[in-house]
Amino acid sequence: MDKASFSDRLNSTLGGLTPGERRVADYLLENREAAIIASAADLAQSIGTSDATIIRTARRLGFSGLDDLRRALASDLRRDLSLSDRLENSLDRVAGAPGSALSQTLAVVRRTLDAVEEAIAGQFDPALEILCSARRLRIFGIGPSGHIAGYFAQQLGRLGMDAMALRQTGLQFADDLLNLQKGDAVIALAYDRPYPEVTALFDRAIALGLPVVLITSPGPLRPDHRADITLTVPRGQSDGFGIHAGTVALIEALLVGYAGLESAKVRQNLDTLNALRQSLSGDRMNLPQGPQVQVPKN
Repeated sequence: MDKASFSDRLNSTLGGLTPGERRVADYLLENREAAIIASAADLAQSIGTSDATIIRTARRLGFSGLDDLRRALASDLRRDLSLSDRLENSLDRVAGAPGSALSQTLAVVRRTLDAVEEAIAGQFDPALEILCSARRLRIFGIGPSGHIAGYFAQQLGRLGMDAMALRQTGLQFADDLLNLQKGDAVIALAYDRPYPEVTALFDRAIALGLPVVLITSPGPLRPDHRADITLTVPRGQSDGFGIHAGTVALIEALLVGYAGLESAKVRQNLDTLNALRQSLSGDRMNLPQGPQVQVPKN
């Protein structure tokens, strides 16, 4: 299959489409974000046609099927929308009133959290089992995801897990890969394209026989298809500025789940942490038991 974009294929076959197929193609072109994650039945309902017409249109455009068509749509989006484009789309939704950014963003976050719960309901427990059974946990993330990976690793460290974030890029990432050992588990925060660090991470994990949990965005594209467990987490609207609230919520849920399953170890580790804090701060961490009232002297 060649790498022609959806738009290129549509332009080259436009004259050969039936009116029904043209209606499907026009909808896909105008609603690329929704079409990436919609099933044939969902698309048929939205357009007012049949599943068979959706599949027939995909093949008439030169795609092997709906998944192939979705990949082309996603590729078009990545090519067409820069970070500034995505930010501008998000700003357009607040209708020129920056003060409405709070309500608009919170609405997106609420929808995102609902989608997360629905998408990962059957995969959360297996992912948590991998986390709990690991001798050590290594969490991959680069760019903004690297900061989230660092937060996750630090919180797990407080709970008694030997956890570390893998955040280097390029040739330096080889040092992170060298750190992986048998008995480890890997959680990878990665999205869309299979960039070199992700491929190298999976190659190394598979060579060592390590389980991998992939946290990624919905849609047909995957940075790698070899994960043992894949947790799909929306990052806001696909044509808008990236929102990581869903990913952070998932991480918090994994932390709570881990603490519940390893409660004795977690409690012991937190008690040790508090003792160490006390040794560093002295009496300054002794909070008063009630309000302190200053009585003036006569």
